[in-house]
Amino acid sequence: MARPDIDKYKDIYQPDDIPSSKPPPEPIQGKFIKAGALAVLALLLVGIPSYYYVSQRGFHWFAEDEDAIQVESGKELVAVHQLVKEGKLVRALDVIQTLHKLHPENAEYISTSAWVYFKMENYRRALKFSEDAVRKNSSSARDYAILGACRLFFKQYQSAFEASLKAIQLDPDFSLAYLTVGEVYLKTDNPERALPPLKQAGRLDPNNSRIWTRLSSAFIKLEQWDKAQLSAERAQELKPDAPGVHFNLAMIYYKKEQGPKAVEHMQRAQDLYQQAGQLEWAGKSRQNKELIIRKFKLRPEDIIP
Repeated sequence: MARPDIDKYKDIYQPDDIPSSKPPPEPIQGKFIKAGALAVLALLLVGIPSYYYVSQRGFHWFAEDEDAIQVESGKELVAVHQLVKEGKLVRALDVIQTLHKLHPENAEYISTSAWVYFKMENYRRALKFSEDAVRKNSSSARDYAILGACRLFFKQYQSAFEASLKAIQLDPDFSLAYLTVGEVYLKTDNPERALPPLKQAGRLDPNNSRIWTRLSSAFIKLEQWDKAQLSAERAQELKPDAPGVHFNLAMIYYKKEQGPKAVEHMQRAQDLYQQAGQLEWAGKSRQNKELIIRKFKLRPEDIIP
């Protein structure tokens, strides 16, 4: 992906606050594997990719197809972080689940479980583990940030706000916490107050598509259409198949009297929401698409080249 011209975004951030605009990392597909035998004896008897754990000493093996990783005892969490970094979330979950079952009171394993579940967008499990994590350790910004983001997902806005503020207090550079604070303001219909935390989140994590999408939503609510479009276009560059990005672009083009483009993006949003199983938003997209077609009196040839 070509590096976008940063001058395009100068109206969104102050010149000295413009975030870097590096291209996002290439997505890495997660691979689903079957766990092998847990016992060393079974590993010796069965010559297949396996994962086992020696609780007191020794080595840990993580095997997938032809690739095997040997991790020295005491460095299990390093392996989990590496697997997450590589996009191998199922493997990471297998490892951390095993560690947690063996040591259910270990605060680091509880915290890492919350993080892995959050990365997998399993917010119910992430919420449970993050609640346990902050009870075990009240000084982890990441745990409070995940807790806040999960509570936001379940529409617990006040507690999401409080947990995120606690995360910021512990670590002023934790972007997820600022994003959640901004989203709470958006959800409670206060877009003007949403902008400062969303901008700060963007400064800290400029390649996060969700942040740019939420910035676009705030500018839409404030009827700042050019800034809304720039933000949505940046979000689309980072994550072309995010349905919220296309929904926002459709609304922007609708307001700019560009009917065919509005329909194109609203149809794309509908398809993506449908694929994701978000049927409520797929329905909203379909209704908006039909409204746009009626509004501009569009014919099929106006929509389909």
